[in-house]
Amino acid sequence: MSHSEHPSPVDERPVILVIDDELGPRESLRFLLKDDYRVLCADTVDRGLQLLREQLPDTVIMDIRMPGKSGIDGLREIRKIDSELAVIMLTGFAALGTAQEAIRNEASDYLEKPFDASDMRQSVRRHVEQTRLRRKRSKLLEDADALDERIRELQAKDRLAEMGQSSAEFVHDLRNVLSLISCSSNLLRMELEELQQRQTEAPSEAYHYLDSLEDAMRQCVDMLNTWQSLLRQDPLQLTRFRVHEFVRAGVESFQPAVQVVHAQITFKSLGDDCDLLADQAQLTRVLANLIQNAVNAMPAQNGMIRVVSEVLDSSVRIRVSDNGCGISGENLPRIFSPNFTTRRSLGGSGLGLFIAQKIVQSHQGTVTVESSVNQGTTFTLVLPRAPAVTGDGAD
Repeated sequence: MSHSEHPSPVDERPVILVIDDELGPRESLRFLLKDDYRVLCADTVDRGLQLLREQLPDTVIMDIRMPGKSGIDGLREIRKIDSELAVIMLTGFAALGTAQEAIRNEASDYLEKPFDASDMRQSVRRHVEQTRLRRKRSKLLEDADALDERIRELQAKDRLAEMGQSSAEFVHDLRNVLSLISCSSNLLRMELEELQQRQTEAPSEAYHYLDSLEDAMRQCVDMLNTWQSLLRQDPLQLTRFRVHEFVRAGVESFQPAVQVVHAQITFKSLGDDCDLLADQAQLTRVLANLIQNAVNAMPAQNGMIRVVSEVLDSSVRIRVSDNGCGISGENLPRIFSPNFTTRRSLGGSGLGLFIAQKIVQSHQGTVTVESSVNQGTTFTLVLPRAPAVTGDGAD
């Protein structure tokens, strides 16, 4: 093979598109960013839109004042093509009116010429991360919708009904986790927009929301692995883990979703921590379903969810309590039945509690419920403690 036949290495760096009719600013930005990004340049809005369709950039930097189509015109057309792409607007004219118009058309940032190099690098880095995060979230949601549609096709066929049921359970849990991703992403965007206005260092809350996103995506992978194991009828993947640590992590992952409904969630541990011997991914599904039910039941104001893990002599008890709308006496006996839900008009599938009970029973445990209308609901999960470990390390 000759040298000319070797394939060229693929440049996987983020792509920045600069649209400016002046050569000086275009070249300044290209030189400033070329070490970390692949920089594309256009001298008109129309040429920039053509590059945008061909190259799918991660951030656009665009001048507002240009002959022909202005940057505001370009911003409107970009938003029709890609609502998730970050767009940084530049102008040499410090005018409040143009800034307000850019914001109305969903500009991501607004910087004046001549720009500070350090500020520009920070702004580009921040907006590239935002664009990629929004695109990743949308891809996950699209995949979930496509999978949901495929499941409906499978369930229509009798010979694949059982696989369709297992798949429906998986999609139900995946949607719970994706809702956490969406909530965290929205809160993160709000934090960063406030940061831009204040021009201060990123608050610790922003990094907390990023951690929540990563945890939620890892849960998606765990659920997919669990779903595949169920289809193969694999045995439970039993591991030892600490019950208080497990429940605390589950509660923390729901903080963004609870904040969105203007409620609070607390965690309390009783007794010295001990081991569970269980399929951790499966029990994560149980805890997530119980907490998500509590989130859905929250009142408009002063919503409160309390989660308690308690170590007993031979078992552990996990309680999830809320002060929400409660469950009527008529519906209470039916809540663990498959396909029963009072939230079907809001997208409920009636599978969450059915899934939870099935998983708990496979671990030789129990899940019970107490509820009063307009006062709240408490779910109680009881599981056996792990056997003691002998001197040779065996259970």
